[in-house]
Amino acid sequence: MNILQQNYNQEPQETICKTHNLEFIAVDLDMSDKSQIKFFCGKCLVDKLNNNKVTTIEQSKERIKQIKTQQQEIKTKENQTRLNYYKNILDQIMDFKRSIYDSLEKIHKQIQQYMFPIQKEKQDLQENQYQLNYFEDIKQLSELYSSDQQQSNNLIEDKYFIDELTKQFELSFNNAEYFQTLDTFKNTKQIIQDLMENNIIELQPLLQTKNEYKTPSLNRICVNHKKEIIMIDMDSQNKKIEDRLVCVDCISENPQIKYQTIENINKQWIDYNSESQNILLQYQKESKNKRCDLFNQIASMRKNYNQKLNEISDKLISEQFQSIHKNKDLNYIKRVSIQSLEGEQLLKDLKQLIEKEKVSQNQTITSFKNKDTIFQKEIQNHLESLKQYDQLDIQQSIDILKEIPIERNIILQLSEHIQQLSKCIQTKDENYQNYIEFIKEVQEFIDQAKKYQCQINLFYQTITLFQQHSNKIDQIQQLIQHKTNNQGNKQESILILYQNLSEVLNDYIITFGNKNKQMKKYNNIQKLELDLVKLTEVNKDLEIEKTNLLNQMSKQLDEKHQEYQKVLKEQQVQNQRIIDEINAKLQIQDKENQQYKVQLDQKTQELINLKKQNEEDKLQTIKTLEDQKNKEITELNKRINQKELELQAIQKQLDQINQEKLQKEKQQKLELEKIQQYTKALLFSNTYKHSNFQISEGGKAVECNSGYYYCLCEQAIPKTGKTIFAFQMLSGTQFFVGIGFRDIIQKNNYINAGVGYGSYLINDGGSMRSHHNKDVENKKFSFTFTTNDIIIMEVSIEHKYIKWTRQNNPLATVQLEIDTYISQELYPCVLISSSKVKILDNIPNVELK
Repeated sequence: MNILQQNYNQEPQETICKTHNLEFIAVDLDMSDKSQIKFFCGKCLVDKLNNNKVTTIEQSKERIKQIKTQQQEIKTKENQTRLNYYKNILDQIMDFKRSIYDSLEKIHKQIQQYMFPIQKEKQDLQENQYQLNYFEDIKQLSELYSSDQQQSNNLIEDKYFIDELTKQFELSFNNAEYFQTLDTFKNTKQIIQDLMENNIIELQPLLQTKNEYKTPSLNRICVNHKKEIIMIDMDSQNKKIEDRLVCVDCISENPQIKYQTIENINKQWIDYNSESQNILLQYQKESKNKRCDLFNQIASMRKNYNQKLNEISDKLISEQFQSIHKNKDLNYIKRVSIQSLEGEQLLKDLKQLIEKEKVSQNQTITSFKNKDTIFQKEIQNHLESLKQYDQLDIQQSIDILKEIPIERNIILQLSEHIQQLSKCIQTKDENYQNYIEFIKEVQEFIDQAKKYQCQINLFYQTITLFQQHSNKIDQIQQLIQHKTNNQGNKQESILILYQNLSEVLNDYIITFGNKNKQMKKYNNIQKLELDLVKLTEVNKDLEIEKTNLLNQMSKQLDEKHQEYQKVLKEQQVQNQRIIDEINAKLQIQDKENQQYKVQLDQKTQELINLKKQNEEDKLQTIKTLEDQKNKEITELNKRINQKELELQAIQKQLDQINQEKLQKEKQQKLELEKIQQYTKALLFSNTYKHSNFQISEGGKAVECNSGYYYCLCEQAIPKTGKTIFAFQMLSGTQFFVGIGFRDIIQKNNYINAGVGYGSYLINDGGSMRSHHNKDVENKKFSFTFTTNDIIIMEVSIEHKYIKWTRQNNPLATVQLEIDTYISQELYPCVLISSSKVKILDNIPNVELK
């Protein structure tokens, strides 16, 4: 039974809540601002609490149902995602495991292949242990006494082989699969972080029953009237936010203002937040896809890059196996004496000695050189291909981050169409081979288009960098000039430093200009074209202006001539009328009185004079018009001459620029002649050398028969400017070339190189020696060289450096710092053993850098 009806049945009363259709269970005793008593049901009490954590049983059941559904969806999605990234990790680990297995299997086969001849040699030694053959044994004994070194060549080869295996083993744990596995772990961590941030149960607010009889309001009170905020002013300008919130009294005080309800503004707020959320989600999706594409691109780049490096490494290791047999042949040539040669070999070697055949033309050496040349060419091709792939991959990665260019989009469309076409082709088709050829041609075109797109982007970047660098050079020049002018005579030492800096900068500008002539031409073409267009437009405007002026003057002359003809005609008509009148009067007067004859003669003379005056006025008017026309033509010609003078001034500026260019080239030519004079005068010293050296070719060539010893040149390196000279390796394979302090080298008996031995050298194997820097000792920082190679050396005492360059290979260049605080002079020198070196008079491809 209802609570209200248990004890008070005498008064019939409404006991059901009209809003929620539930029984009343409570009453509001506060009647201070109400006209009647108010009753509440259970949901009314919950709404009255205004607390999202207090709810009715029915509402809690509905909320539990929603949360369980949401939890199930989140859990299902979470489990699927976890399975996916663990599967990706397993696949990647299997790929890495397979890669490691392949690498170890390859190393295992190489070691087995290397062990096979060792085991065979061991077996041969055991079988022949007690077999004595005097002639064979005496031959081996002779070879031992003839050999310069007693170290085991096999152990040396093993050392090199173990080094190669070590490098290959290190590469096994530095490959694409290893880095892709690490990237997979990092990507999985990011996925887990995203799941933790996004998979959160959203607690929806309680669906409170809307009271249709109550005006919606904000949870705020009007400061002025202490009433609920029910409307907001959204249209007024320059108004504070607090002043826009109004209650019912505020509305009555300002009825002219258009207010909006809380319900309407709430809809706008929901729409605005929804739109913002959609935009943010779309941007996050696009950003995530872009990062995913870039991640895949980087992974592909790393895989291709490491694959190409592995091919190069395999090629080098394969060549290492072949070099073992080469070393054996070389050891054989070195050990065998002529007494042990027999038969055809003895006759062949004697014939070579008698005919004085060059050592470099020996068939074995030539064969070795040809094979090495082919091998080096293959490695170079691999590296060039690697560089192209690297540039192309980097450009594609940049395209992913930026907006996709139109060309790349078209190329992608071509690739998709070709793939679709290849899927549709059937092997049974009679034109199958033609389709294959066509697809191959189009695929080659697509690859070429990708390379071109990459190269053209690099070209545009180079143009931009060239322009920026040219502007920076101009800025530096202006700064140096400004500093020099402001310095005056206050600090002469600083002024000298600025002047030296300006000279060095000018040298760089000359070198930069010589190297970038074509770039300058390309960069100036557009400027010249614009100047030519401007001059053409100016000339065209002048021609139009000239034509307009002539037409205007001609028109004016025609109008004035027409006016004059009109005036003259009127004057003639008037004169004729006067004559007629006079003749009529004369005729009358002649009849009446003869005395008017004299007057008639006078009038006739007056008419003659008047006509003459009219003719003179006509001539004077024509002359005036012609003078005015000539004056205007003169002014026009003057303006044209002025424009021609301006064009001549521009041409003069161009001639001045060409003259400055010729002067710079002349100055460069003088510096080049100075370097060539030093090179032609450069000779090996007969005094400052070891006794094992022989000087030939007038001091231009030097040869050492045995041991590593120094031979210095006579001429010291100038302490100012740049000095360039070149050595050619005529024979042998053991070279050091460079510069040195003569007194220190002489003090050390012309032997040894390194820290404290007075020289800066590079050897044929690519390692370097420094007098003062122990960090470069025996480390390979440079290129290698051999017989017939030409090494060009550039030395600057002022700038403390020496630079070596191998001819015909700009990339084969290395630079080393030199110590110039020692008061001694530096001399070109060589440190060789069983080799011959020559000084070149003419340095090939020399440039002032």
